Amino acid sequence: MNNKIARFALFASKINRQHVQLAFSILALGMLVLGIGAPLDSGGISH
Repeated sequence: MNNKIARFALFASKINRQHVQLAFSILALGMLVLGIGAPLDSGGISH
């Protein structure tokens, strides 16, 4: 059990905070481009 905790701590310490922020920024930009969470346009033609 201690070996797993030590391995996880080592992995977590190698993660760069700037890389995590960059990944979230790219994800947010991609969601904005794809329109995820955008309100539906009620004036359009529905299929």
